[in-house]
Amino acid sequence: MKATKVYATMAVFVMALALSCTDHSNPDLGGPNCSRVDGTPRLYPCEFEIVKIDFMQQSSNDATFATITPANHNVALKAALAFSYVKNSTLTATVVFKVRLHIKRIANPAFPTPGGYWISESVAGGEVDDPSVLRPNTYYPAPALGMAVGETIQVFSRLTFYTSDNVIDQGPSMISIQNPVTYANLAAAPNNYALVRDLSEAHYAGFNITYTGL
Repeated sequence: MKATKVYATMAVFVMALALSCTDHSNPDLGGPNCSRVDGTPRLYPCEFEIVKIDFMQQSSNDATFATITPANHNVALKAALAFSYVKNSTLTATVVFKVRLHIKRIANPAFPTPGGYWISESVAGGEVDDPSVLRPNTYYPAPALGMAVGETIQVFSRLTFYTSDNVIDQGPSMISIQNPVTYANLAAAPNNYALVRDLSEAHYAGFNITYTGL
């Protein structure tokens, strides 16, 4: 078995919206970062905070084997706990882990979004917030996320890792949530926001992954 520390390759496909509850968040988890990458305030308040991400045991909706938070970016993944493991060739495989995002609403939307939200994965380019060097950001449809301010919902998603000889290849290093209407407004003149984090309603970056293959 071989363990290698990498940035996680993340492909997020929203599977279900589950369990809505009033959140009593622990201040030790750290507050949301709503500043732009350059440190200046964002034009509109961020709607959400990703409080934590649970890694589920195989296909379970309840049993977890790891949790990452703003204060803890470390997670040890094992292929035996994966949602699925597909051998692509003698040396390569696709390993999918089921995860549960805890998403807390911290502000009302700047603009209504009748079509719902996006959850996206970013590939690090020159910096974690600018994926454009390697490939464009990838967006996936998300639930309505219509909870009240102060409430947290749990959304099941998947993280997909591509391995070679039991070593995970480098991949996306940020997961984020976008309101498509706010996104379009910020990206358009005269605002001209360009970086993914600046356009996002919440983000989680800096995964520190170790992986043990089969």
